[in-house]
Amino acid sequence: MLKQIFTVVMTLICMLSIIACQPSLSASTSGRVDAEDYDAFWIWGNISSAPYLKAAKEIYVLQGEIRLDSQTHHSKLIPQGVSVLTIPQQKVWLVFRNYHLDWQGQELTQILNRIQQWEKKGNHLQGILIDFDAKTQNLHAYALFLAQLRQQLPAKYKLSITGLMDWSNMQDAKTLLLFRNNINEMIIQTYQGSTTIPNYEAYLHKISKLKLPYKIGVVQRGEWNPVLNFSADPNFKGYVVFLLRNPSTP
Repeated sequence: MLKQIFTVVMTLICMLSIIACQPSLSASTSGRVDAEDYDAFWIWGNISSAPYLKAAKEIYVLQGEIRLDSQTHHSKLIPQGVSVLTIPQQKVWLVFRNYHLDWQGQELTQILNRIQQWEKKGNHLQGILIDFDAKTQNLHAYALFLAQLRQQLPAKYKLSITGLMDWSNMQDAKTLLLFRNNINEMIIQTYQGSTTIPNYEAYLHKISKLKLPYKIGVVQRGEWNPVLNFSADPNFKGYVVFLLRNPSTP
């Protein structure tokens, strides 16, 4: 009898250990995205503090956008988002919204300077996220850009990107290989603005075929089918919630 009890206890301990090492795969069960059910968030602006934000494990923080000046055609990084925070208990990604692929050299230097500012505050920087809406037909050019960025980015920093749902139609083997070799994760955006994109379920079911490490980006208070479950897919790494400034509005 004691042997059986010991076996059961050890089994439970092993199961709890495995669960503790897993990324958060939680999702809301109410048909709407409730931020309290998640532990990873995008912060695009000044979001009021909330209990779920303080308990977050991972934060993606907007820090700027990279554009081409319409007159000089020079690329410039325009600072945006919140100032440097002190949140050593959370994993931090710095997000840069990108509008072109013709970087001219100083952009990464500015990004690395910003990373150092966050690190000096004792934060645990995971890396950077490039938010770029590449059209499916232009994905090979984007993949080449990311390969060059990965080569220039210090190895200790990870490279994350956002992805559009129609990227699930990507079929070019060379393009896919470039993505697999150079990014650490892709966050598929299931929303536009504050609204969930119609037919999102059909797109998401095709993402696993890409064999890329991915997370699913959802919008706070947006629609979500609680029946969806991606935990069996080894490439699925969890959810990230885009926080709204006025989350009380559906």
